[in-house]
Amino acid sequence: MFDTQQEAADFYRRLPASFRQVTGVLLINSRLAVFPEKAADYKEFAQLITRYIIEKHEKDWIMDIIEKHYYFTEAEEQVAILNIVSAIFAGEKNDLPQMETLKDRRETIMESLEGILQEHNTFTFQSIIRFRLTAYKEALRQYVEIAIDEYKLEQEYQVFIDKLRRIIRAYKPLCEKIEVYDEHPFKLYDDHHRLIRNVQSVRSFYPLLKQWGIEAEPSIVLTLIALAPKQVIIYTDRPEHGMMKTLHRVFEDRVCFVTRTLHIGNGSGYTQ
Repeated sequence: MFDTQQEAADFYRRLPASFRQVTGVLLINSRLAVFPEKAADYKEFAQLITRYIIEKHEKDWIMDIIEKHYYFTEAEEQVAILNIVSAIFAGEKNDLPQMETLKDRRETIMESLEGILQEHNTFTFQSIIRFRLTAYKEALRQYVEIAIDEYKLEQEYQVFIDKLRRIIRAYKPLCEKIEVYDEHPFKLYDDHHRLIRNVQSVRSFYPLLKQWGIEAEPSIVLTLIALAPKQVIIYTDRPEHGMMKTLHRVFEDRVCFVTRTLHIGNGSGYTQ
């Protein structure tokens, strides 16, 4: 049973035609009559209820958790956190801490529905929403908490990138062009194709960073900033790597990536 005829009709329309035919689903005003015959029918119906709950309510509940539980009231921040949660659900953030400890939210709903479909001849959809989804809503809160941690890290990262950009603009370049070969370790050449040695001592740069409020370990990014070239050409096989993305964000239009391509019979070369 649903609160309104419209809600019942909405749920009915979302059911696959094959399921409606096999289980003999009937829409009667604000009620849905379902006649499952075997265990597989009950399981499929539970999956369909789960999908409906996620499609109909999940976004609103997540936004409610973001605002009322974690006190993020700015619309821009709420959307940013929601987008991270959505990326987690899409499997795009599997490397985040604590992800391995979280249960799949669909499975959590399914477990909450276990028994109710077979043990009760009649039940309301609102009873599921109010009393059966405690574990699911707690799982959503945990997902939001992880997303907020990631959001804060992203904000700190952006502040860090902005500082590095300002440093580049503030100091006179020491050379016109630097070529970087993505090897272990990185190899840097000046605009006369001479190997740059002892790069960590260039401009006594790392103490200078502290004046900008930056505490960081030596890296290829900071070395290139110390040299502050007008152009950076990077020869790499991994332009999508995190380090390369950071270089692109810091140097913006100053950087050019050249990727290696294999030519049969002609060895290997690089293409922009």
